[in-house]
Amino acid sequence: MVRETVDEREMSGAMFHPNAKSNREQHLQAVQNIADQLFPFPTPDYPHFRTMVNEPEPQQKLFTNYGNELEPDIVVLQWPEKIPAMVAEVVTEDMLTDDNATSVWAVEARLDGVKFFLYVPAGSAKAAKALLKKHKIKNVSLRTWRNITGLKTIDVSALR
Repeated sequence: MVRETVDEREMSGAMFHPNAKSNREQHLQAVQNIADQLFPFPTPDYPHFRTMVNEPEPQQKLFTNYGNELEPDIVVLQWPEKIPAMVAEVVTEDMLTDDNATSVWAVEARLDGVKFFLYVPAGSAKAAKALLKKHKIKNVSLRTWRNITGLKTIDVSALR
């Protein structure tokens, strides 16, 4: 005789959310891939730009006239003057917070003459837009990213 049983245990939410270590690894990989593929400066067309990546160790900090010390994930400098031209923040889902929006994104979006890119995981654009709107952060080029499994590449999409 075959007896059917039903397991009614509840699934823990922890099974569905990556832990801090995997978020950190995912962030490091995404920063490196985005820098390599989208900010490969200097190039023949832009020999006066240099890309600095601040992950895992800071290479290029920025200092504002209000005393803020910034470490964007990616910094593109006009060379040899070392004037910031572009900055990019690459976030994972756990980094979509009010604190990051006000203390990092808002400050970087207000840098005079600097193009600010915000890369959020695919599927998180709505949450990112809500944070940008809630904190009245403007002048942001919002993009989504996702790793392509099995390849050392990343897929990026621009949003409006």
